Amino acid sequence: MADLMSIARSGVLAAQQRLNVASNNIANAGTEGYNRQTVEQRTLDSDRNGNYFVGAGTYVSDIGRVYNNYAQREMTLSTSTYSQSATSHEKLSELDQILSQAGVAVPKSLNDLFSNINNVVDTPMDIAVRENTLTSAEQMAASFNSLSRELDSQVTQLNEQIGGTVERVNAITVELADINTQLAKIGGKDMNLLDQQDRLITELSDFVQVNVIPQEMGVKSVMAGGSMMLVAGSQPMNIGVADGDPVHYETRMTATIGNQTSIMPNNDVGGQLQALFDYRDNDLASARRQLDTMALGTADAFNQQQAAGFDLDGKVGQNMFTDINDKSQMAGRVAIYGSNTGDKQLAVAIDDVNKLTSDTYTLKFDGANYSLNDSKGRAQSLTVDPHDPGRIMTPEGFSLRIDGGGIAQAGDKWELQPNRGAATNLSMLLQEPEELAAAGYGLETTAGNGSATLLAVDRNATGFPANGDSVTVEVNMLANSFTLFNADGSTASGAIVNDKLTVNGITLGIDPSSGSGDRFSLDLAFGPADNNNAVAMAGLAGSKLMEGGSRTLHDVYEGMMTTNGGRANAAAVATESALIMKQQAELRVEQESGVNLDEEASDLMRFQQAYQASARVMTVAKETFDTLFNSVR
Repeated sequence: MADLMSIARSGVLAAQQRLNVASNNIANAGTEGYNRQTVEQRTLDSDRNGNYFVGAGTYVSDIGRVYNNYAQREMTLSTSTYSQSATSHEKLSELDQILSQAGVAVPKSLNDLFSNINNVVDTPMDIAVRENTLTSAEQMAASFNSLSRELDSQVTQLNEQIGGTVERVNAITVELADINTQLAKIGGKDMNLLDQQDRLITELSDFVQVNVIPQEMGVKSVMAGGSMMLVAGSQPMNIGVADGDPVHYETRMTATIGNQTSIMPNNDVGGQLQALFDYRDNDLASARRQLDTMALGTADAFNQQQAAGFDLDGKVGQNMFTDINDKSQMAGRVAIYGSNTGDKQLAVAIDDVNKLTSDTYTLKFDGANYSLNDSKGRAQSLTVDPHDPGRIMTPEGFSLRIDGGGIAQAGDKWELQPNRGAATNLSMLLQEPEELAAAGYGLETTAGNGSATLLAVDRNATGFPANGDSVTVEVNMLANSFTLFNADGSTASGAIVNDKLTVNGITLGIDPSSGSGDRFSLDLAFGPADNNNAVAMAGLAGSKLMEGGSRTLHDVYEGMMTTNGGRANAAAVATESALIMKQQAELRVEQESGVNLDEEASDLMRFQQAYQASARVMTVAKETFDTLFNSVR
């Protein structure tokens, strides 16, 4: 009877364990990340009784969790992909909203300015019309400033979001390392810890692309992307954020183990972090550069047109907007790498906005020569200006000033962004409505290939040409001298100093590349009602002044909106596709490891019956044992 009792007892204990596990499964049916648990039940070794063996009962050999490593890995990868796509779409949609709502003031204010200039064309002597034009010019500059500040604030917000995400990643890695320590101590048998470990890894995959390296006793090491180890057994890595190099606001990730800190690449982490870095360094940076390029083109176009006319007082038109090579505009164009050992000071000057792109460049010094590459690594030719050895010319619409002091050392490099900060620093300069240069004048090269610029006129000076008379200036750059031929046949001569000449109230700037014998004809006739230059200024609206003569000023903004809109649409499609893949992966995990309440309810009834049956066996064993004892009393 003792054997019967022990068999019944083993059956009761096994059924009880199975009831406990089934009940636990039912209780956790709604618990995120819970993996269904199962009982492995086996037969006890049989007892030998003479020539035959008698069963000795049953026992629970193990309690395990239903877990498919492949399905779980597929889910974490699809989670990273979806998080990256969704974050990209969210940020690109935000930018699209900024450009189409807050940014619409830029093209609108430019249209208003051209509309008011057309009014000046109709009534060039009307002071009120001129005042309205200056007001619209000021509003246009303010709209560039406002949009630029909005985009800059996006960078600040992104850096804060990156910092917050990094903090959460660190918190998760510390928890994972602690779980690894606990699992190693208990041989990896605690299924709740294993479930918690998977939940944390799944959450981590939102922020980075997770690569899991399984080890013994349930311990898992975790990598972000393909190169950053986040958790190595019981050791978590602390990742942080450091200033960018050479541009401080282009923050980078750091990785610290012990006392060792290294810079990690921003382009290999995946997940939400990857999307934030990509948006900041590519999409948002591109929009900012295009806006800056448009600001440069707008300022340069109006300033050049102002210089081509006379204001209401008969003076050469002065800059309407901040000069594109003003110190405030040049301040941020060169960024120095922290690894430089030299202290060479460089400057970037814009030579031709029409050739300017929205690209960035890297300048390197090998100890003897400079080399320039664009953002795609393509080499750009550099030419020393034969008339100015301190100036190095490029084919990209800008030149380098290398005569700013300091010494360059071999290996030094600089990042160049010729248009950086232009929209932020744009301002309207004209103070009085009379300063708007509506009247025109004539200046053309009649011999040679040189060029000249009318810098100033003094109509009260002795010898100034009579209204309607033309004069011709011939230069000899070898001798730094000039000769002026008046309409009446008289002449005047003098010296060219610092590429400038002044004669009879006329001041000309001469391009140093002009040859000897080059001639320039000037018609300086002036009338307050003249609107020739205002007509030319109004014509800037349809002139293709940008990107090699392929785009108008409006086209640049439209192109910026179209490009970003296309990226946002592409991101939306990618997000939908990634969501489907993520849902399918989650469904596979649920089918493998999730709790089916119908199955568990059925098992609960079955194990209850097994428990009751084994308990009945115990009752039978007791009754039989009592009968035996009573029979021998």
